[in-house]
Amino acid sequence: MRPTSEVALSNSPSTALAPVSVIIPLHRDTPGFRRCLSACLELDYASVEVIVVSDAPVALPQVVRLVLSGAGRDTGPGKKRDLGMHSAQGDYLAFIDDDAAPRADWLTQAMRLFQDTTIGAVVGPGVTPPGSAWTERVGGAFYESRLGSGPYRYRFRPATRRDVDDYPAYNFIVRRSAAEHVKGWGTEFYGGEDTVICLALIKAGWRIVYDPSVVVYHQRRPVLRGHLAQVGNVGLHRGYFVKAFPQTSLRFSYFLPALGTAALALLTLTALVSATARTLLFAALGAYLVAGIAVGLAEKDAPTVALALPSIALVSHVAYGIQFVRGLLTSRLDR
Repeated sequence: MRPTSEVALSNSPSTALAPVSVIIPLHRDTPGFRRCLSACLELDYASVEVIVVSDAPVALPQVVRLVLSGAGRDTGPGKKRDLGMHSAQGDYLAFIDDDAAPRADWLTQAMRLFQDTTIGAVVGPGVTPPGSAWTERVGGAFYESRLGSGPYRYRFRPATRRDVDDYPAYNFIVRRSAAEHVKGWGTEFYGGEDTVICLALIKAGWRIVYDPSVVVYHQRRPVLRGHLAQVGNVGLHRGYFVKAFPQTSLRFSYFLPALGTAALALLTLTALVSATARTLLFAALGAYLVAGIAVGLAEKDAPTVALALPSIALVSHVAYGIQFVRGLLTSRLDR
């Protein structure tokens, strides 16, 4: 059930012009951040303030408010988001990563959903930005494909509206009263910090609703190094969260890359001494290659992206699987 103190919200006026605070946790001043900032200043929503939370001073337009962490070191995005929340003036808090740029109607689309007072947060897809470099489009194709993200591909491309209980923080608009009720993000995790607040909101009785029209353009990490580092970090935290937050992380789908990696390793070792195993290994890899290219072409990826997708997906799942097992075996995971 929702907290009793929130029931009065059912009689609240229209959210059409409710003030919204856009909060950007800044890691580094990059061209991606500047695109994010520019897009936030061009939103078509009528009542919005933009807040940047940083560990170091950064030059910003006068209409943007800078909040400094005062930490003297790199702080995690969860802490920065909490600092932004405490200094924000809006009734709603729109969190976006510093490498994502909102579509102009981002808040307009999200705010219409908050007419339903059972909804604590609204989320939407983080799609590959138009005009991205090939190395980024390949990484984006992995996330957006069934081969890469399976049942979670809606996080990276528009899909059917649905309720969710776990969602990445790059596109996360939350009712201020709901965020304050669960005490904000409250975590130093970097990678998975969104799992913590989502679970707290669900436990408090709030709904989190995904809507395909609430769009941000999320810059992809280039393959291979940056992409694999990101995928591996996700796997590490998900493996750890299986123990720490089993309510939303103890799911068979999260184990599949690790199981596939173990099966591939076993088959490869067996192939060293068995002709039958070698034949099976080559047949399996060939079928995977053909299926992967077919998936890419069916999803209208560029031919060169579709051709690369199976290889990128394979190494990505292996990176995730190895780190997932590492997370399972880790007794304490620090940021």
